[in-house]
Amino acid sequence: MASQKISQFTAITTLASGDYFPVIQASDTTNKRVDVGVLDTRYTSAASGVSAQSTANQALASGNAALANAATALSSGNAALSSVSSKYDKTGGPISGPVIVQSQAIGTPSSVRASGVITLNFGASNNFEIVLTSGTQTLASPVNASGGQTGTIVVRQDNTGSRLLTYSGSWCFQSNTAPTLTTTASGVDILSFYVVNPNRINTIATLNYGSGTVA
Repeated sequence: MASQKISQFTAITTLASGDYFPVIQASDTTNKRVDVGVLDTRYTSAASGVSAQSTANQALASGNAALANAATALSSGNAALSSVSSKYDKTGGPISGPVIVQSQAIGTPSSVRASGVITLNFGASNNFEIVLTSGTQTLASPVNASGGQTGTIVVRQDNTGSRLLTYSGSWCFQSNTAPTLTTTASGVDILSFYVVNPNRINTIATLNYGSGTVA
């Protein structure tokens, strides 16, 4: 084979196991050959490497896209947090600007059917309805009253009537004189109040709004 020129080799168009490629060494008279199977293995390894590189490139592109989406989500979340910080907390708190109500603003009254000493919780409501059910009852200082708080207390007689109401603590009336309420059965009177501070509640009584059935 050493004396044969490459141009003299017989041309083939397909390769099979057992075929060889000649390796001609320029500085040596001992020529060698390479089994086609070796080339197949090398080619398969190279193809696998190219495929792996392609997969890695796709993973990198997907990761970059995910990072871009995460950055967008973070930006949106930060914007939302910034927006929330300027909103009023529904659990309560001060409002620094004017409040404009375009529909109804309703303060649901708390109903109290009691005898003896009545202690209202001004931290739960501004408006109350009391039904008097025993001979003489006392309206004590409310708990959790706040300066500047206003509201209304509807005082009803039960179906028997002739119930009396006295006042203790922080209730203050014009000329320091407590009103004499209506005593007819189911009679209705109204106490309107303004809390100066928890120890002083200025109160005005408007009397005898007629009667209505009280269950």
